[in-house]
Amino acid sequence: MIHYCKTCRKYLPFANVGFGLEQALLEELRASNELLEKNRGPFIAGEKITDVDLSLAPNLYHLKIALGHFKKWSLPKSLTHVHNYIKV
Repeated sequence: MIHYCKTCRKYLPFANVGFGLEQALLEELRASNELLEKNRGPFIAGEKITDVDLSLAPNLYHLKIALGHFKKWSLPKSLTHVHNYIKV
């Protein structure tokens, strides 16, 4: 399904982001944004929290913090549903 940690771990060690890793991460985030929009809920499956949310939310938080600190990278503002998901 969603492999943020795997992609993030690949992306973090490289100073040069020319490996296409940033693009892979953005594609996964865009897919998540679309899924959240489609399901119309604050959570992945809609209105109710599931095991997926309990696994995904900490990964997104760590992704946001680690990439912000080490890469000075932030989630694109266009991913509004992902931003809202992190706030929930």
